[in-house]
Amino acid sequence: MPIMLKRRNGEITQFRNAEFIPAYYFIPKSVSAKCGAELNSVPRRPYELLHCWDAIAVVESDLFRLLIIDAYAFMVWPFIGLGAKREIYSGYEPSWIFAHSPAYWIQKMIDEKIIPTAQELLKNGGVTECFGYVSEEEISTLFSWIVPQTMAHQNMIPVIAVAEEYRNFEDFDYRSSRQKTDFYRKWYHTRTAHPQISLEAYQEEYTEAHGGQEWDMPDNIDVELDVTTKLQVDDFLATLSEKDKQILKLRMQGLTLEEIGKELGFQNHSGVLKRIRKIGKLYEKYSGEDFGFSEKRIVAKAE
Repeated sequence: MPIMLKRRNGEITQFRNAEFIPAYYFIPKSVSAKCGAELNSVPRRPYELLHCWDAIAVVESDLFRLLIIDAYAFMVWPFIGLGAKREIYSGYEPSWIFAHSPAYWIQKMIDEKIIPTAQELLKNGGVTECFGYVSEEEISTLFSWIVPQTMAHQNMIPVIAVAEEYRNFEDFDYRSSRQKTDFYRKWYHTRTAHPQISLEAYQEEYTEAHGGQEWDMPDNIDVELDVTTKLQVDDFLATLSEKDKQILKLRMQGLTLEEIGKELGFQNHSGVLKRIRKIGKLYEKYSGEDFGFSEKRIVAKAE
């Protein structure tokens, strides 16, 4: 049931993002301290929150929702079982998406009575208790149990196992790639809309948080470079066989290796994976760039 608010003009509408308020109070201070003054201005007493229009505006902002997504992904990731930094992923791998889906973690915490529901916290004008910060030790203890339980309940363990079996060079690889760089530019670019964060400060924080990888979104689009790149790709595609062109087309449409294999008459997905790897290495040779297709660097369970 949504939380409703009576606005200043008398209109009664839904309190956007209110369902995340209990989860907000569960974020440790070491994490929330990195999120800027505005996000930390939300009163830690629900009663005060419901009587402060500035705080309500913060909670209803996209920035608040993104804080919950990122904070919970940061907290649950160490317990998913992959033993790797999130930044090695392109963002489209199932474990990354699952970690960045706070509804799963919040619902589990509510079910286990670790945090209350938003209705319980905000009923009758909001509880007057002031919520302190949960320690990192308590977070670690709770999430080491909650995360595997949630993964099992949502059947994510076999999904992640399958994703590991069909590894590709964008994920499970510590080296940077165009896919990862483009994804993180888009993902973190949403944070630059925050009026109190300068682009220069954001770039420094991003580099520090991502092992030295720079955030370098260009100020202007280089049309000449874009056109040249497209012509180069088109020239390369002209050198491929029709079957290889079909493989790339189907892969770009989002088909799995098994689906491509069935569509094109391969005996199993292994043959498709080998063709994709071969195409990748040919393009590396053609373009002179390293995209990570070297068999010495990529571990892929293809058999």
